[in-house]
Amino acid sequence: MKRGLKHDFTLVAILLIPIGVAVNVVIGQLVQILKIPLYLDVIGTMITAMVAGPWVGAVVGLANNLILSIFQPTILPFALVSIAIGLTVGYLSKKKMLTNIGRTIVTGIIITLIAVVMSSFISVFLYGGATGTSSDTITALLLASGQEIWTAVFTKNIIVESIDKIVSILIAYFIVRSMSDRYLSKLNYGSPYIKKK
Repeated sequence: MKRGLKHDFTLVAILLIPIGVAVNVVIGQLVQILKIPLYLDVIGTMITAMVAGPWVGAVVGLANNLILSIFQPTILPFALVSIAIGLTVGYLSKKKMLTNIGRTIVTGIIITLIAVVMSSFISVFLYGGATGTSSDTITALLLASGQEIWTAVFTKNIIVESIDKIVSILIAYFIVRSMSDRYLSKLNYGSPYIKKK
């Protein structure tokens, strides 16, 4: 069946957008307050991409960064990373890459690679490697040990993003798997997650 933008943006999917953004913002802010060296701010994007499709996930990622950039303007360019994550998770979900834990971890690794490359380029080119997050401490330690800026930022991003994105996709996986079959049946992309009877 051919699917596209019009297919993805049903009323139920549109209603999921503010919920996905709220999940991202609340968890992202909580992580910053607690000074945890992770982000965990794409869980809502991943959930909506899994059950409502890649384009809805991309909109949640963009909206999330637009809102967060009001309080922290350095976050705005990273909207490109959030959009890429929404699209990637949505398309991998369509390919049934999120139907068991093993495949979900592989999806997390793919997302990590995308996030590391995109985030590193944005971080170095726009901010000289420091974005104002608690994970900048790792970059500073690597620079102090004599590493070049690219090596320090890539190494920090590999360490932080691999943990962050795999934990985030696993949390999203378990949340989607806990949704009722009745609710999932109302979503265009919910059928792979309906429990078999």
